Amino acid sequence: MPDDDLDYLQRRVETELEMAQRSETPEVTAAHYKLAEAYLERVEALRASAAAEAGEQGGEAFAEAGAAAAGLLEGRKVESGERVER
Repeated sequence: MPDDDLDYLQRRVETELEMAQRSETPEVTAAHYKLAEAYLERVEALRASAAAEAGEQGGEAFAEAGAAAAGLLEGRKVESGERVER
């Protein structure tokens, strides 16, 4: 997996989360959270693919990477588009 791709996707996750926090409209906030989740899913897919190519069995390295990526969204999920304060 090219590091540039992973770096870009991680920056997009962070940017979307920041935009969601700044948003004043519930629908826009929810849209930014959905985009952040979509980018995060792509990050996880790239990491899984890289682990498979490297011959890993999804071991500790992948588990740690997934946990770190999931932590980006911790405490920031919205159910109904409501803005979540940190």
